[in-house]
Amino acid sequence: MARRSVIHYIATVSLSYCLSVFLLVIITGIIVIRTVFNPLYILDRMEKSDFYEQSSFELRGVFVSYGHGSGFPLEVMAPLITEKHVADAAEGSILEAFGKGSGYSFEFYSDEVNNALRNFALSEGLNITEDMEAGFKDLADLCADALRNHLNTPIFNLFAEMQRFTQSIIICISVAMILSIAAIVILHFVNRHEPRRIDGYIYTQGATIISCTAIPVIYFSTGVSTRLQITPMSYNRLISSWLDGVVSGYLYALIPLLLLPAVCVTLLILHRRIFLFKTLILNQIRCHNNRQMLS
Repeated sequence: MARRSVIHYIATVSLSYCLSVFLLVIITGIIVIRTVFNPLYILDRMEKSDFYEQSSFELRGVFVSYGHGSGFPLEVMAPLITEKHVADAAEGSILEAFGKGSGYSFEFYSDEVNNALRNFALSEGLNITEDMEAGFKDLADLCADALRNHLNTPIFNLFAEMQRFTQSIIICISVAMILSIAAIVILHFVNRHEPRRIDGYIYTQGATIISCTAIPVIYFSTGVSTRLQITPMSYNRLISSWLDGVVSGYLYALIPLLLLPAVCVTLLILHRRIFLFKTLILNQIRCHNNRQMLS
C-alpha cells in the first residue's frame, strides 16, 4: 500500500511538472505575440517611455545646428520638429515595417519645412532668388533625412521580419495546449481513486506561479533595463520600457493563475467535507444495522 502511494506521488509530481512547463510555454507564446509581433504595443511603449518628447529634443538640437549654418535662428528651426512630427513619422514607419500601413511621407514633411523657411525669408523682406530656393530645399531635405534616419532603426525591421515565425509560435502554443489537456486527463486517471486527487493540479499551478514570479523578480532585481547604454537616449528609454512591458506580461499572467489554486483548494475542502459526511452517514447506517442484528 505504501509502495503504491509512493508511485502515485511520483507520477503526480512528474505529470504536474510537465504540465507546468506546458503552461509556461503557452504563457510565453502569448506574451511574445502580444508584444514582439505587435506594432501597436511598440507604439504604446513609445508613448509611455517619452520617446516622442526625447526624440524631438534630440532632433531639435540637430535642426538648430543646421539652421545656424544656413543663417536661420533658433526661433525658426525649433518649431520645425515637434512631438507630433515624431509621433506621426514613427507610427507611419512602424506600421509600414509591419505591413500594416503605407508609411509616412517624408517628402511632404520636407515641403512643410521648405515652406516654413521660405515664409520666414519673406517676412524678413528678402528677395527670394533661385539659389535661395535651392538652399531652402536642400536644408528642408536635410531636416527630413535627419528625422528619417532617427527612426530608421534595425530594431523595428527585425521585429517585422520575425512575424514569419508567428505561425510556428501558434503551432507551439497549440501543441502545448494539447499536451496540457492530455496531462490533465492522465492526472485525473492516475489519481481517480485517491482522496487527494486534486493535489496534482495544485502542484502544477504552484510551479507555474513560481516560474511566472521568478522571471520578473530576477529581471527587475538585476536591473537589466537600467543598465542599457543605447544611444540616442530616446532609444535607450524605449528599449527599457519595451523590455519592462514584456517581462511584466508574466505578472499579468499571475492574475488567473492565483485564482485557480483558490478554486482547487475550495474544491478540495468541499471534497473532504463530502467524504467526511459520507463516512459519517455510512457509520450511522452500520451502527443502525448492528443494533437491529443484536436485537
